[in-house]
Amino acid sequence: MSAGTVARRYGKSLLALSKEQNAVEAVEQDMRVLADVVRENRELSAILGSPVVRPEKKEAIVGSVFHGAQPLTASFLAQLARKGRAGLLAQMAEAYLALVREERGIVLAEVVTATPLNDSSRSEINALIGKIHEGGVELSEKVDPHLIGGFKLRVGDRMIDASVFQSLRTLHRNLTNNPYEPAY
Repeated sequence: MSAGTVARRYGKSLLALSKEQNAVEAVEQDMRVLADVVRENRELSAILGSPVVRPEKKEAIVGSVFHGAQPLTASFLAQLARKGRAGLLAQMAEAYLALVREERGIVLAEVVTATPLNDSSRSEINALIGKIHEGGVELSEKVDPHLIGGFKLRVGDRMIDASVFQSLRTLHRNLTNNPYEPAY
């Protein structure tokens, strides 16, 4: 079974437990923090995924790093570490967050621009997303100066590339693939 499938199953079980205990929002915040911490800390990620480090040690590490978490979250993370699944913590947190978004009808959208968005541009992007998807949107913004101008927007599995870089690339491709040959 793939790691993504296992992480999704653990995410589903944590979501079911958090619903039983009416702690979905609190666990959601813990999962956001967990995903960010593991993603940003390479050493922690390496230790949790290492087969050399014993599960008891991983449980102690997870307990000390996430000691301020919701009791349900803390006991769930400890259980994962005991079962030898500590390397899946970031994937499981992402799966939990995806399941919560899916249940609420919220889609994840990512916009990449050459410069940071201002309020008017952000509202235009939100209006464009509203045409693509009905329901809530969780928008993440990134800056990539290589785009020169314009934006790239990804909503779910749809992609809109309205960047100057892409326009120049398309223009270059069209000009170099011109089959015109002068008749003289």
